Amino acid sequence: MKLHRLVLTNYRGITHRDIEFPEHGVVVVSGANEVGKSSMVEALDLLLESKDRSTKKDVKQVKPTHADVGAEVTAEISAGPYRFVYRKRFHKKPETELTVLAPKREQLTGDEAHERVRAMLAETVDLDLWQAQRVLQSAPMTAADLSGCDALSRALDVAAGDAADDPAPGGAVDTLLIDRIEEEFRRYFTATGRPTGEWSAATARLRDAEQQVAQCAAAMAEVDDAVRRHAVLTTDIARIAGESSAAATQLATATRAAEDVAKLRADLDQATLRAQAADTAHTASQTALTERRRSRAEIDERNAAITRLQAESAAAADDLETAAEVKIAADEAAEAAREALTASQQRADTARAAVQRLADREEADRLAARLAAIERHQRELDALSAELATMTLTDKLMAAIEQAAAIVDRAAAAVENASAHVELVATTDLEVTVGDTTVTLDAGGRWEAGISAATGVDVAGVLSLRITPAASAAATQEKLDLVTATLAEALQQAGVDDLVAARTLDLRRQELRAACQQVRAVLEALTVDDSADDLRTRLAAVQQRLPAEDGLFDADPAALEPAAQRLELLEATAAHQEAIRDCETHRKVAEQAGRLLAERELNAARLAQKLQSAQQELAAITERLAEQRALLADDQLALKAETDAEAAAKARATVVQLSEELARHQPEAVAAALADAERSVAVVTARREEAAEALREVAAQLKVFGTEGRKGRLDAAETEREHAQAEFIRVQRRARAAQLLRSVMGRHRDAMRQRYVDPFRGEVERLGRIVFGESFEVDVDSALRIEHRTLGGRTVPYESLSGGAKEQLGIVARLAGAALVAKEDSVPVVIDDALGFTDAGRLTKMAEVFDAVAGDGQVIILTCSPQRYADVRSAHHIELVAG
Repeated sequence: MKLHRLVLTNYRGITHRDIEFPEHGVVVVSGANEVGKSSMVEALDLLLESKDRSTKKDVKQVKPTHADVGAEVTAEISAGPYRFVYRKRFHKKPETELTVLAPKREQLTGDEAHERVRAMLAETVDLDLWQAQRVLQSAPMTAADLSGCDALSRALDVAAGDAADDPAPGGAVDTLLIDRIEEEFRRYFTATGRPTGEWSAATARLRDAEQQVAQCAAAMAEVDDAVRRHAVLTTDIARIAGESSAAATQLATATRAAEDVAKLRADLDQATLRAQAADTAHTASQTALTERRRSRAEIDERNAAITRLQAESAAAADDLETAAEVKIAADEAAEAAREALTASQQRADTARAAVQRLADREEADRLAARLAAIERHQRELDALSAELATMTLTDKLMAAIEQAAAIVDRAAAAVENASAHVELVATTDLEVTVGDTTVTLDAGGRWEAGISAATGVDVAGVLSLRITPAASAAATQEKLDLVTATLAEALQQAGVDDLVAARTLDLRRQELRAACQQVRAVLEALTVDDSADDLRTRLAAVQQRLPAEDGLFDADPAALEPAAQRLELLEATAAHQEAIRDCETHRKVAEQAGRLLAERELNAARLAQKLQSAQQELAAITERLAEQRALLADDQLALKAETDAEAAAKARATVVQLSEELARHQPEAVAAALADAERSVAVVTARREEAAEALREVAAQLKVFGTEGRKGRLDAAETEREHAQAEFIRVQRRARAAQLLRSVMGRHRDAMRQRYVDPFRGEVERLGRIVFGESFEVDVDSALRIEHRTLGGRTVPYESLSGGAKEQLGIVARLAGAALVAKEDSVPVVIDDALGFTDAGRLTKMAEVFDAVAGDGQVIILTCSPQRYADVRSAHHIELVAG
C-alpha cells in the first residue's frame, strides 16, 4: 500500500490542503504546532473506516467550527494491483466517491464505494500492519506488538527458511488452518474457555433432563408417601378411640372429688368472714380504749408544755426590750457619723474647688502664651507669603530663562565664529562711521568688530566701503536675534531686567519659600494636638470657670498660696476618708442592732404563737375526751374490749378446724388430677379430630394423584435423559477434540514464531547498531515485542529505559518490520512528531537509519522541528502552512 496524494478541505481548522507524496523513500512533512499534521493521519483513517453519514464522536469532532460546511477528505492510494482515488464528505450533504484507475477503470458512489474500498484493502493490505507501523505522539511508549501482522509473519517465514521447503504460501495456509481450528473451537467454547454453542446446549439439555427425572421421581415418591400415610392414619384413629373412653372415666372421678373440696372451701370461706368480723370489732374496741388512754396522757403533756412556753415567752420579752434600747443608741451614733461625713465632704469640696481654680489659672496662662506664639508665627507666615505672592518668577519660568540664556550664549558664539571680522588701524587721527556707529581713532589707534550683516564703513572725504558677510553668518545672526527676543520676553514675564537680576530674584524666592516652610513647621508643631480655634475655645471655657478678680482677692491671703491650698486638699481628703470609715462602721453596727431586734421580735412572736397553739390544742383535746366519756364511760369501754376478744378467739378456732378438714382432702392434688383429666380428654379429642382431618386430606390427594399420570411422565423423562446423555457424550467428544487440537496448534504456532523471531531480532539489531553501537543487542518475545536491551554488556528491561531510548527503539522496530516485509505487502510507516527526547548525536545516527531503509517503501515523518531530520540525505521535504 502506498499513499500518493492526500487532499483535506474544511477539515477541523484546515480550509484546503493538497499534498503529493513520493512513491518511495523518506518524506518529511513539517509545519508549526496546530497546523494540522496529526490531522492528516486521522483524516486518512476516517476516510478508510467511517461512512460519510457516521455520527460517531471522532467524526463529529472534525467538523469545522468557522463555517457551516462538511469536512472533505480525498486520497489517491495504490494497493496490490489496484490504484484508486477515494473521496468522502462528512456532516453536511455527505457523499462518497470512488474512481478505480487500475487494473480497470471503475466509478462507484455511496455505501457501494465504501464497501468496494474495504474489500480491496482486505484483499491486498495487512490492515493490522498498517495500524502497527505508526509512531504517534498521543500513543504510550510501549514496545511495538507486531505479532498479529500476517504480512510480517510471511516475510519472517521466508527469512527463517520455510519458503524453500514449501513453495506455496505456507504462512497463509497455516493461518487459514489456525482460523478453521479457532472457528471449530468457538463452536463449543468462548475465548476464555467457557462452554458455549452446541457444547453449552448439550450440557444444558442433559441438566434439564436430569432435573425433570428428579422432579417426576419426587412426584411418584409423593404418591407412595400418601398411600403409606393413609394406612397409618386409619390405625391411629382406632387406637385413639380407646384412649378417649379411658380419659372420660378418669374425668368423671376427678370431677366428684373436686365437688367435695369445693363444698369444704365454701364453709371455710364463711367461717373466715365471721372471724374477720369478730377481729374487726375487737380491733375497734381495743383502738378506742388505747385512744382514751393516749388522750389522758396528751393532756398532761400539753399542760407541761404550756408552763414551759410561758417562761420562755417572758424571757423573750426581756431580750426584746434590751435589743430595742441598743438599736436606738446605734441609730443615734450612725446619725452623728453621717453629719460628720457631710461636714468633711463640704471641707474637701471647698479645698478641691480652690485647687481647681489655681489649676484653671495656670491652664489659662499656658493657653494664652501658646495662642500668642501661634498668632505671632501666623503673622510672620502671612508677611512671607504676601512677599512671595508679589513675585511673578516661577520655577518653570526660571528654568525657561536659564535655558534661553544658554541658547543665547551658544548662538552668540556661533555668530562670532560665522561673522566677518574687521580690523581698522589709523595712521592719523580720523573719524570712521561703521554702520550706525561712529568710531573716533587716534593716530596708531586700533578698532575691530565682527560683522554678521551687510554693513557700510565710511571715512569722511576719504573712502566708503560695504562689507557683506556670507549667508551662513546672516542666518546665524537671525537665530541669535530670535533667541535674544525669547530671553527678553522671559525676563519681562519675570519682571527683571537681565539674567543676574533673575538669579538674584530666584535666590530671594527660594529663601522666602524656605522661611515659609520653617514657619509652617513651627505652626504645625504648635497645633499638632489642637488647632488655634480649639485652643481659643478651651481658653474661653477655662476663663469662664475662673471667678471675678475682685472675688478672688477677697479670700484669705493664705488661700492664694498653691502649696497651702494643696495641703488643705490633702488634709480635707484624709479627714473625709476617715469620716467615711467611721460612718460605715456605725452604719454596720446600726444594721446589726436592727437585725438583732428583728430576730428577737420574731422569736417573741413565735413563742407567743406556740403558746397560743398549745392552749388551743389542750382545749380541743379536753373537749374531745369529755364527748367520748359522755358516750361510753372508761370502765364500760374496758369491759367491751374483753368481750370482743373472746368472740374473736372462738371464730378463729372454727376457721382452724375447717382448714384442717380441707387439708385432709388434699385440694391441690384433686385440682391437679382434674386438670390432668381435662387435659387428657382435650388432647385425645384434638388428636382424633386431627387424624380424621389428615385422613380426609390424604384420601383427597390420592384421588387427585390418580388423575395426573405421574408414572407416564416419569417414563418419558427417563427416556429424554437417555437421549440427552447420548447427545452430551457425542458433543463432549467433539468439543474436547477441538480443544485439544487448538492447544496443540497453539504450541506449534508459538514454536513457529520462535523460528521467525531470530530474523526480526537480527534486523532490529542491524539497524539499532547504527544508533547505539556495535555492543547493541535485544531480546524479543514471540509477539515480536522488545523485552530487554543490552548495551556495553549491561541488560536493562524495556520499561526501565528512558523516554528517548524507548522512542528510538520503537522507530527502529517498525523500520525493521518495514525492511523485512515483502514489497507487495509494504505499508507506509508513519512517524508523528517523534524524537523530541533525542540528543543531537542520536539524531544524526537515526538519520542514517532512515537512509538505510529508504528503499521501495514509504516513510512519512510529521514534525514541527524539521531540523531534527536535516541529516536524512534521502528525505523529501514538504512544508505546511496554516489555511
